[in-house]
Amino acid sequence: MRYYYIVFITIVAAVLTVNKAAAQEEINQDVKVVKAYTPTVSDAFKVSYMPDLNDSSSFNPNFNYRILSTSVATNYQPAPIAAAKINTKRKEYLHKSYIKGGVGNYSSVFAELGYNILENEKYVLGLNVGHLTSMGDLTLEDDNTVDAPFNDTWAAADFKHFFDDKTLSVNLGFMHNKFQYYGYQTMTDGDMYWLPDGTLSPGVTFRQDKDQRLSGFSGSIGLSNNETDKRKTRYAIEGGFSTFGNMTGVSQLGIAVNGKLSKPINDLAFDINGGIESYSTSVPDTIGPMYTFKERNQTMIRVNPAINFKFDRANLRVGMQIAGIIDSEGDEFYLTPDVMGELTVVEGIASIYGGINGKVNMNDYQSMMNENAFASADINVKSSLYGLNFVAGIKGNFSSSMSFSAGMEYGLFNDEHFWVNKPYTGMEAPGGVQAIQHYSNVFDVVYDDGSLLKVAGELMYKPKQTIEFALNGAYYGWSLDNQADAWHMPEVELGLEGSFNLLDNLYATAGVKYLGERSALDASNATTSVKSLDGVVDVNLGTEYYFSKQWSFWLSMNNLAASKYYKWNGYPMQGFNAKAGVIFSF
Repeated sequence: MRYYYIVFITIVAAVLTVNKAAAQEEINQDVKVVKAYTPTVSDAFKVSYMPDLNDSSSFNPNFNYRILSTSVATNYQPAPIAAAKINTKRKEYLHKSYIKGGVGNYSSVFAELGYNILENEKYVLGLNVGHLTSMGDLTLEDDNTVDAPFNDTWAAADFKHFFDDKTLSVNLGFMHNKFQYYGYQTMTDGDMYWLPDGTLSPGVTFRQDKDQRLSGFSGSIGLSNNETDKRKTRYAIEGGFSTFGNMTGVSQLGIAVNGKLSKPINDLAFDINGGIESYSTSVPDTIGPMYTFKERNQTMIRVNPAINFKFDRANLRVGMQIAGIIDSEGDEFYLTPDVMGELTVVEGIASIYGGINGKVNMNDYQSMMNENAFASADINVKSSLYGLNFVAGIKGNFSSSMSFSAGMEYGLFNDEHFWVNKPYTGMEAPGGVQAIQHYSNVFDVVYDDGSLLKVAGELMYKPKQTIEFALNGAYYGWSLDNQADAWHMPEVELGLEGSFNLLDNLYATAGVKYLGERSALDASNATTSVKSLDGVVDVNLGTEYYFSKQWSFWLSMNNLAASKYYKWNGYPMQGFNAKAGVIFSF
């Protein structure tokens, strides 16, 4: 019993000791409610697949005929229907440089060299040199077959040096295009035509040299800070020069300085863009009766100040465009509004935008000759003004794999240029019969005022990572004060393009494009003076097969329907054409 008593006393003492220690501790009165964790993932929208029409609060739209990721400009240039671009994305291997070559029908030869330095953290360097020659024959509308050779040579160098908070960039470029005036014309060598000075001359004296050459060299240097945060100050400045000349003897020297600055303050951002462009064109003393040359000096000074307001679901830009042109043909001053807004209707689904703005298109001799290589050497260059552009549209996503954009623009313009065959008046026929006008295969420009309504839309669909489609279309409604039609401008343009990763090493692109009917001025048609250029359906296909880490083979086929396509009146473009070649990467 004594032993039991000792054990009992010991247990009681231990229990009292534990209770005393527990009483001295502070009781935690926090209550935590725990439930089962249910992870959810919201629908993700791939921003990179969104059609970019630059219609944010800083959107400054310009009229153009293109839809995919480009600004809009009424100086529409109907480019030749190009072959579908070969998908050069290579997922398995990445090499610094490549050599690409190929041959095709129309006696075409193509070669290109690209070299890149990408691994250095302080700078990147890219070099590109290429050449394309074609020696094919083409059939004109009078069923005569003519030689239509051309060759293009280009070279470019891009350099960037990265400092801690700035980037220095240097760009150099060279282009050399040689071709022939092969287009159809109604003038004849033996007939007599009136000169501007009131004298007569046979048609043979109005024929330009058969060969023509366009050459240009350009360089620029720029500096910008590496700030990507819109809440901090950002700036960029760039200056450069350009030289240009042709076989006719006309040359141009241009210089330009441009810059932009954005300074945010709370929910506001003060932006200012501006620059100076100056071009001086020199001409030969005399070159024959068909040209009337004028030396030109043009300088444009422009400033675009604006204030950007940012709200929870909206952005608003309020500013103005101020520009002055000092020209040997007469000085001009322009002042246009710059007001654009965007409202998010449903976050990640749809937003609407709209506003009013304006712009000045600074045309120069080089840009005009590059736009239409068959232009007369003595074209009169003018700048065009778009004083009021009304813009509205919507963009968004139907799903994570499908996005869309649609919009309209209505603009009023002055001095927009249109291309027409250069006309000449024949000598009056015996018996008082009225003289007939004829046109040559070189082009002049006519200027007119008016308005343009553009309605455009785009749909992007990417059901898989290896498949992508783009459907786009546009309507252009021109209204001119004096000209009977907007010469060489289309009314409708449609396109469907797709890219496919068919196999592990096989890539393909395909496209169908439609360019609507256009009108050309026919000086020889005394009844209507209008010639209709038929619409064109163009089907393109391109493929590339990666044989190994270094070797791949490519094939491009253009105009599979063999449509007869006139880029400019009298100048048929190549029908079905194909090129094939090899690429060596190193």
